[in-house]
Amino acid sequence: MALVRKGYLVVFLIVLALAAAGGAYYRYRVMKAVAECDSPAPPTKPATPPPNLPAFQTGEACGPGQAAAGK
Repeated sequence: MALVRKGYLVVFLIVLALAAAGGAYYRYRVMKAVAECDSPAPPTKPATPPPNLPAFQTGEACGPGQAAAGK
């Protein structure tokens, strides 16, 4: 009976290790994507529209967050 319990423990520890490795890999990929970005992610859309300023444009953002508006 004790051998079966050890088997379940080994399987549980393997699944736990795989989940931790997956989380670490995901974090690594996000940090790598952010490091290659030269501008931050765009902020959330404000409740009020921005003022109409002549000849004012913003650059494209590439960080994680909301997708940039298309042109």
